[in-house]
Amino acid sequence: MRRTLSVLVIAVLITFSGEVSAQKIIADTLTIETAIEKAIENNPEIQEKLKIIDALKAGVIQSGLLPNPEFSIEAENILGSNEFTGFKGSEITASVNQEVALTSRISKRKKVAELNVGLAEADLKIKRLEVISEIRKNFTDALALSELIEKNRELLNVSEEFVKNLELRVKAGKISPAEVSRARLILNSIEITISELETEYNTVLFNLISIINDPGLSANVILKGELDSAINFPSPDSVIAGLENNLLLQKLKEEQKKQSAIVEYEETKSIPPLNLGIGIRRINELSANTFLIQTSIPIPVFDRNQGAIQQSKIEVEQKRIEYEALKNILKQKLNMQLSKLKILLETVRKIKDESLPVARKAYEVIKKGNEVGRFTILDVLDAQRTLIELQNQYLNMNRQINKTVITIESFINRKIK
Repeated sequence: MRRTLSVLVIAVLITFSGEVSAQKIIADTLTIETAIEKAIENNPEIQEKLKIIDALKAGVIQSGLLPNPEFSIEAENILGSNEFTGFKGSEITASVNQEVALTSRISKRKKVAELNVGLAEADLKIKRLEVISEIRKNFTDALALSELIEKNRELLNVSEEFVKNLELRVKAGKISPAEVSRARLILNSIEITISELETEYNTVLFNLISIINDPGLSANVILKGELDSAINFPSPDSVIAGLENNLLLQKLKEEQKKQSAIVEYEETKSIPPLNLGIGIRRINELSANTFLIQTSIPIPVFDRNQGAIQQSKIEVEQKRIEYEALKNILKQKLNMQLSKLKILLETVRKIKDESLPVARKAYEVIKKGNEVGRFTILDVLDAQRTLIELQNQYLNMNRQINKTVITIESFINRKIK
């Protein structure tokens, strides 16, 4: 009975540990979509910009409110002498005054406040795109480096087997120990390459985890995904036309709109508001009440807000010039990225269609020739290393292509394929 119970307990523990292990594997697996989602959710600058937007929206409400009316009480002819002793001859006036705009000042002011919200939302979009681009670039680097490490480890394992065979042949007196030394140099070179790749991978992974900013994310996270190897060169005209979607340019357009709205708002200030008042006056000496109506308006002789109007008009023109200047800079940068992409795609095509097939064929020929004694094991190692180096170059080129595409897409804020 005790033995049966023990078996059941062990089975339960094994099942439970298996479930925990499975959960851990799931928890430690990260896709690029999840990475982007977490990074946006946890980014403190994005959270700050969301709060700024909320505050500015409250400001829109405030900007649309009318000025409060003023209530005043005035007492005249009090606490004097003779017939004005005490309050006998006093006159007490109570009135309510209201400022009335003679222009659409409030609606113009509210429009400026609404455009401030739009600018804050544009800032938020720019920051989101920055985070997404950084995640995509680091994720691409990590995937490429992971594959490079795997390929080089495969080469190292095969090379170590070759060296072991060499050592056996040295012991049998069939080859010189110098060949083993040469083979060891090749092994050391591969080990150094793997070490450098692992260091770079750890740095990229650290950057990725830092951007995601999730305390629950393990440092040993497993990245799930593949590099896109089916990228075609896009139409340059279509890509350049996509600059209209650039978030920095769109923000400058919003700033132009805001400055134009400020011009309209400042122009409303050239006509001063009207002050209206109504009240009631108590004349104690006659025991009588009278009503009063009063109005006043500033005379715009000296200050017609002309300086502020002129300044805001100049700033509209300044934003227009800034927009054109930035558009030209972005166009140049985009053309450079397109030229870079074209060269990379052409290089990758040559490696894939010309260099790699030749290297594979040479490796197979030398490998088979080694089996019949036509080539040495060192010849096999050299041929294999050449093949792996070309594969490494191909992967690195694909890595650069993917990152260049990400950069281009960040310029035009859309996919290019």
